Amino acid sequence: MIVIVSFSAISLMLTAAAPDYSVYPVCPLIYCIPILLVALWFPRRALQVTALLVVGFALIRAYLSVLGFTVDLVMTGLHMMLFFWVFGATTLFSQDSRLIASRCRQVVENTCDAKFLCDPETLRLLCISRRCADILGYAPHELIGIPAEKFWADESSKARFIEEMKREGYVGSVETTFWARNGDVRQVLISCRALVAENLFECTVVDTGGLGDGQADLIQSNGRLTELIHQSNDIFFMQDITGRILHFSWQRAPEHGISPDDLIGRGVDAILPGDLAAQHMEWVRKVVDEQENARYDLDLELAGACHTFSVTIAPCPGADGDLIGIVGSARDTTEMRRQQLSCRQMAWEVDQWKGLVTTLSHELRTPLQPLIGYLQMIVENPGDYGIAGETEKHLATCLECARQEQAVVERMVELSLLTMDHIDLTLHNIQLRQLIDSVISGGGYDREAQFSNEIPETAHILGDPDRLYLAVESLVSNAVKYSKPPENVWIRYVESNENHYIMVCDNGIGIPADIIRSIFGPFYIGGAEKLGRNSGRICPGLSIANKYVQLHGGEITVTSVVGEGSTFTIRIPKEV
Repeated sequence: MIVIVSFSAISLMLTAAAPDYSVYPVCPLIYCIPILLVALWFPRRALQVTALLVVGFALIRAYLSVLGFTVDLVMTGLHMMLFFWVFGATTLFSQDSRLIASRCRQVVENTCDAKFLCDPETLRLLCISRRCADILGYAPHELIGIPAEKFWADESSKARFIEEMKREGYVGSVETTFWARNGDVRQVLISCRALVAENLFECTVVDTGGLGDGQADLIQSNGRLTELIHQSNDIFFMQDITGRILHFSWQRAPEHGISPDDLIGRGVDAILPGDLAAQHMEWVRKVVDEQENARYDLDLELAGACHTFSVTIAPCPGADGDLIGIVGSARDTTEMRRQQLSCRQMAWEVDQWKGLVTTLSHELRTPLQPLIGYLQMIVENPGDYGIAGETEKHLATCLECARQEQAVVERMVELSLLTMDHIDLTLHNIQLRQLIDSVISGGGYDREAQFSNEIPETAHILGDPDRLYLAVESLVSNAVKYSKPPENVWIRYVESNENHYIMVCDNGIGIPADIIRSIFGPFYIGGAEKLGRNSGRICPGLSIANKYVQLHGGEITVTSVVGEGSTFTIRIPKEV
């Protein structure tokens, strides 16, 4: 339609410009193009379009005459007659059935249905869909031009079909037979309608012989479903409205001395005790009356053990829609209930353990706080209490040990809560160099060792700032405590396509290879025969740091050389 409108506009504009550009001998010929196209593509609108073009041509010529241009009235009239002649000739030519079929071919050939177009007089095929050609065993192009007699096996049904089409112009679902290419007879249903404007018959074919294959597939599928039901551990049953068992299937029935065949036609009391049978029938009557699904739990003793079944029943209508009974299933949920009970018991035990940890932490903290307080007062001003010499040194050692024990208690509580509770991470885009600087300055570690923060300003990491701060602080604290003079600590960073790597390096005493895997244990003590903090004990901070990193999906690894130093590496995935 866009092409037709475009050519129509060009024709009218050339007519208006003809006197100025001497194109009048050519412009009437341009009018023939849109007339031809509309007559071929849109025959029902061809007359209107032609009339509009003729009127437009006449009005423009009249307007040019008023403006003083010379207009040949005879040639104008001849051109208007030419336009109508082109319209008439093209319209007559377009009635040819093959030409009409060419306009419909794309629609028919691309359809998913089995369709064909044929000539109403000879029943020769003009175009056919691939699905229809497959029914007859041909390729679509092989059937073009073939008369229907070649594949229409029943002459009498063909004659009735033609008579019905000529009288009514429509045939709905007539059963007939077609010959396939290999000589097989195809039972089909054919529906046709007359396309009056195009002078064609449009026919749709349904291969009823193929429906038998579908029915066989359905029977096979039902067989598989039945096989699946027989293999299931669930009970499947069917009862009529009076409660008689019509079907009973349970794979484990022989284990409990139950014969499904013996139950058919009997009441539910044949398998259930009297009180449970009455309870079940109450539910059956409720489903029958309300015609809605129902579910209830049934406690039944089998082979000396109590079992709980979750029973689901639903109304079962017959072929005519009337209710004929109920269908149902029963699943043994005994083990599931035991697991649920175990989970509740475990949750109770976890809650009890949390309370115990809280109580122990309180009991351990309570005596340490006044002890550390009084020792701090004495050590800071020993002269006020008449203490000097060796006694002062012994009290200072006691204060240091008490503080170490307090730190261990705090880490024990923190580690216990971290292990038992679910931790939600609050993820942010962290400027990594700034985080490391805050750890070093906030803990005062730069006063105890020389730090080299080699992390670039552009390094960013996605993570929980608080948890990562604590993890990095634990590694920095460990590096400072175990460095040897001159104490030097290097913080470095590299990245890969998938991970960030933060490295804390020191020049300390190093860690023997045989204990590296043990240092992340919650209460690892190296050199347990020595009680001094500086003689090998590693605090629970490494274990907590590793837990925080694991929450991010990463890990902490260690490489170390005894006497030269250690490198702790934090790996954090880029997608947490």
